[in-house]
Amino acid sequence: MAEKRIRAVTFDLWDCVFIDDSDEPKRRAAARPPKPVERRELVHRFLSAQAPIERSAVDLAYDVVDAAFKKVWHDQFVTWTVTERLNVLLSGLKRELPEDRFRELVRLHEEMELEFRPDPVPGVHEAVAELARRYRLGVISDAVFSPGRALRELLRGEGLLDYFETLIFSDEAGRSKPAPAIFRAAAEALGVEPAE
Repeated sequence: MAEKRIRAVTFDLWDCVFIDDSDEPKRRAAARPPKPVERRELVHRFLSAQAPIERSAVDLAYDVVDAAFKKVWHDQFVTWTVTERLNVLLSGLKRELPEDRFRELVRLHEEMELEFRPDPVPGVHEAVAELARRYRLGVISDAVFSPGRALRELLRGEGLLDYFETLIFSDEAGRSKPAPAIFRAAAEALGVEPAE
C-alpha cells in the first residue's frame, strides 16, 4: 500500500497560534480583573440591576456551571455556547433577564478577548506563511467562551485569517476535540483524506 503524503495541516488556536491567557497581563495593566472574575462581576451587575442578589450566590452558581461545562466538554466532546451556559446559570439561580439585557451579557462574555487580545505565538506569522505555500491550511479549535465569530476576528486582526481555507470551531460544529467528526469535517472541507 502506497504511503499517503501530507497535503493539509490544521492548527489549534490556543498555544499554537495565540498564547493562551497572554491577555491577562494587559488586563492587569489596565486595572481590570482576570477574565473569570470579570465574568462573575458582569453576571452579578446585570442581575443586581433587576433585583438584589448576593455576589456569593452568583460565584457559586458560576462555579457549578463551569464544572458542568468541563464535564460535558471532556467526557462528551461538546462545548456549550455562552448562551447555553448563562441560561443554565440563570436557571440555577431562578432568575431571568430581559432579552436585550441577556443578549448584551452574552456579547460581553463572548467578546472579552477582543478587548484585550492575546499575543501571537512567536514565529507563527512566518510559519503559517511558509506552510501555506506547501499545504492547505485549516483551524480546528474549541470555543470555550470566544465563539467562532470572535476567533475569526482575532485571526483577522493578526493578518492570518486568509491563510486558512477552513475554520472549524466547536460552537459551530456542535462537537469539540477530540471527537473524530470534527477532524473528518476539517479533512472534507480541505478536500483531503484524514490520513493526508
